[in-house]
Amino acid sequence: VQDDRFEVEVVGWGEGVESWGIRYQKIYGDMLSDQVWDDLDNFLLQTWRKADGTAYPLLATCIDSGGHHTDAVYRFAKERLNRRIFAIKGMGGSGVPFIRNPSKNNRVKAELFILGVDAGKTTIYQRLEVKTPGPNYCHFPSNPEAGYTEEYFKGLTAEKKVVRFVKGRLKEYWEIKDKEHKRNEPLDLRNYATAALAISRPVLKKTDADGTTVQPVKKARGRRQLSGGI
Repeated sequence: VQDDRFEVEVVGWGEGVESWGIRYQKIYGDMLSDQVWDDLDNFLLQTWRKADGTAYPLLATCIDSGGHHTDAVYRFAKERLNRRIFAIKGMGGSGVPFIRNPSKNNRVKAELFILGVDAGKTTIYQRLEVKTPGPNYCHFPSNPEAGYTEEYFKGLTAEKKVVRFVKGRLKEYWEIKDKEHKRNEPLDLRNYATAALAISRPVLKKTDADGTTVQPVKKARGRRQLSGGI
C-alpha cells in the first residue's frame, strides 16, 4: 500500500511449494477515496483461468498495514475476513518467526498478523536459487503484459543480507544493494504472498498449478490455490 497506489501480486502454488508468478500490477488512485479501494476489491474478486480451462479464485490475500493508511487497511481486511483477506505488519530482525498468531489489539479490532520479513526474505532468496523446476522452484511468465518486467526483477532482488558485529555479537540485516534502485516492492509482495500461503495452509498437489498461462475471467468457480500480496 503506497500513498498513490496499490501494488499487487498474484502467485500460484503447487506441490513442494513450487510457485508461479501470475500477475504483478499497480492500481493507482486517491487512497482517501472509496474508488481505489473498490478497484482493489474488484481485482481481488477476479477468478483466474488456466489455459486448460480450470478456474481459480484467490485462496488468501495479505495486505500490508504499515504506512499512512493503517486503519483503512484494518477495515478493508476485517470486512473481508471470510474471503481470507488478512492485515499484516512486517517486523524485521533475525529470530523473528515468519508468522505469529494474529492479534486484535488495534482500534478497528481487525485480525493482524505479524510477519517476520527477514525470515521470509531468506526463504525467497533460497527459492530463487533453485535451478530445476520442481519443489521450491519459482516460475515467471515471459509475457510482459503480466507485469514481470526488468523493473520487477530489480525490485525482487533489490536487497542483500549482511552480517555485522553489534555490541560484540554477530547480527544479520537486510539492506538495499544499490542506492540507485531502492524500490523493493516486488520482494515485499512475494513475502506477503508467501505469508498468505502459510496462514491458509492449503493442501498443495501437482494438479494445483502446472505453469500454464493463467488469465483473469469475470465469473467462474474452481479449486483455490492462488495467494496474493498487497
